[in-house]
Amino acid sequence: MNAATLHAYVAAAEPASGRMGTGIVFTNAQGRPLRKIGRALPEGTNPGLAAFRGIVHALWTSRRLGCRRVVVHCQDREVVAQINGEDDVAEEYVGPYLEVRALLHAYRAARVEPGHQGRDDAHWLRVAHELANAAMDCEVDETVEDLPLWSTLVAERSTA
Repeated sequence: MNAATLHAYVAAAEPASGRMGTGIVFTNAQGRPLRKIGRALPEGTNPGLAAFRGIVHALWTSRRLGCRRVVVHCQDREVVAQINGEDDVAEEYVGPYLEVRALLHAYRAARVEPGHQGRDDAHWLRVAHELANAAMDCEVDETVEDLPLWSTLVAERSTA
């Protein structure tokens, strides 16, 4: 991919039956969709955590696509405010927050913005939300729990 900016639209489904889902739509700078992802997340009832996990997955996928510039648009304004330092980070989000901050530094230019900035944003966020809802009917993707930055077990850390 060239120096063009990649846009990732992230939405989280409302938790149901102890499951969460997240949807991500990647577009190029012209607004053309490049990839759509829906993921079922294991055990959870917190849509903020689903949004954080969606942002982490969007940033990892953007790197795998070879992107150097990325803008992540997220529906959850509270999560965006925490990532951007406008609000204190809630205790349950510290791990995903640190992952997001580390991944943002892996790019030449990267930022997280609240959604609904324009008509195209609203459309792609709606598509991402539909993907998140549909993903909740799928099998849980267990790899979400073991992202490379924080995959070491607590027991292994204490013996080091």
